[in-house]
Amino acid sequence: MVPYLDGLKKINTRIGGIVDLSTIDWPSRLCSVVFFSGCNFRCPYCQNGKLVDPRYGKCLEVEEVLRLIMRSRPLIEGVVISGGECALQPEGLALLCQELKRAGLIVGVDTNGSMPHVLDGLLREKLVDRVAIDVKAPLEPKIYEEVVGLPGRGGDVVRSVERSLYLLLKSGIEVEARFLAVPNITNNVNYVREVAKKIRGVTRFVIQQFRPEADLLDPSLKGLKPPTRQELLALARVALGEGLSDVRIRTKEHGLERVEG
Repeated sequence: MVPYLDGLKKINTRIGGIVDLSTIDWPSRLCSVVFFSGCNFRCPYCQNGKLVDPRYGKCLEVEEVLRLIMRSRPLIEGVVISGGECALQPEGLALLCQELKRAGLIVGVDTNGSMPHVLDGLLREKLVDRVAIDVKAPLEPKIYEEVVGLPGRGGDVVRSVERSLYLLLKSGIEVEARFLAVPNITNNVNYVREVAKKIRGVTRFVIQQFRPEADLLDPSLKGLKPPTRQELLALARVALGEGLSDVRIRTKEHGLERVEG
């Protein structure tokens, strides 16, 4: 039992799942991971396709989510709140972050950067210790709207991602930028170069390997061959050449590796 949870404000969240213990979602930290359901992007290569649907999973009060997390409390240092896009449930997200901090845990949030006003609130209230933001392509409207599956909305999306990056880079917290290398879509040297120019100042930049065996939003992409480790290393060196100090790659075979210049 966690006594102070009794009487907690009643806010419902739609939760797609909870991982009790993870060693990969926050470098050098043992944490739990909470997946919020629902996403406002329609990236065809999405690796968590089921979580795009806001109806997926279970509707739980924040109090119940906290109780489930606290089962791992003796082992974990923190909690990562991911999705989907967790910022689409701003009240539940803020309350969960608040109560996790109150319990003495560090808090990380994964986001696509489309909801800067939600990030701003979390940062102002000092409710997060680390944010991982997906930067999916160069911040050019025509490219971005195609990559995230939102035709005609690229301008709004890019402005939101740029605003989120601005808020994060001036916040002083740990910021991880992520880029998924997808064959024929984003696995492109010029894309990585342009992204790297926009994220100077982040704590780290992680270039991730597309995994066709994942729960893809568009199953037709399962036939794509994932980029090799050597291809990702080449992309990482391009990012290092743009002045980023900590660039890493993540592959199925070798996990997370820091790349030296």
